[in-house]
Amino acid sequence: MTDYSVAQQSYQGGRDYNEDRTAIFEREGALLMVVADGLGGHAGGDIAAQAFIDAMGASFSKASAEQLREADSFLSLSINYAHHMIHRRAVAQGFDVESPKTTCVVCLVYEGIAQWAHSGDSRLYLIRKRVIEQRTLDHVSSKISSSGNSPINRCVGGLESPKPEISERMEMEQGDIFVLASDGAWACFKPEDLRDYVDAEHPTLGLDSLLQALEKRNKTPSDNLSMVLMFWGITQLDKPSINESPVQKVELLRNRDMMPDMVPDMTKFDMKDLDSAINDIESFITELDDKF
Repeated sequence: MTDYSVAQQSYQGGRDYNEDRTAIFEREGALLMVVADGLGGHAGGDIAAQAFIDAMGASFSKASAEQLREADSFLSLSINYAHHMIHRRAVAQGFDVESPKTTCVVCLVYEGIAQWAHSGDSRLYLIRKRVIEQRTLDHVSSKISSSGNSPINRCVGGLESPKPEISERMEMEQGDIFVLASDGAWACFKPEDLRDYVDAEHPTLGLDSLLQALEKRNKTPSDNLSMVLMFWGITQLDKPSINESPVQKVELLRNRDMMPDMVPDMTKFDMKDLDSAINDIESFITELDDKF
């Protein structure tokens, strides 16, 4: 696969705690970038965001090359799997199953072809030749709430099934830049910020500076700010080793905070197995609903 450079960072901002999560997963010929923004108005937003990250990483690590090639199916099934893992994680940690929720944006690049999915107001930007070529549209209500915000009408977790919007396939071009961001990060973001703050060969330090600048632009107190960057066709010079980096090689992936009894056996992963696992989890949730 063509060289690329990547970076990720998450800031707490002015909130009491950080409910955002980011991840970059790599394997031969493939890259998966994820941002999840737990809904702060609901208990367990951080639980939902972490469960989403863990589930996407597990799916990516076990999917076959053929399954990754069918990116739209992979993204749809994996997000549905994550939805049910949020339910199971919520119940395991004593939360009401309808509460922990998260928005998300996910981008899979496989053999030079990118496809992405989002639910809620976490965004993806594809910047090509210094202009925004693609940008996801937020899933928000047209009605303004009493707080002056537009309520999110799609998410992952909660009682409603996720309805992720999945993009068309996009062939990557030299110099393409992907930006995945939570709403706290994109609120005051401009494409020229990448030119001003980030060196594509050394993106980690630059992204840290960019998020600090965005935090200062936001209204006080700032929301959590999280961003993943990817520069296509660039050799990264500041990439730390696997033990120091949040970029995860999937063969070394270990979900340390996942409860073993809450995770299906993924050692022989297949999309049919994923469907079966989802059905099992749906039955589990139905039983819980009957109890409550």
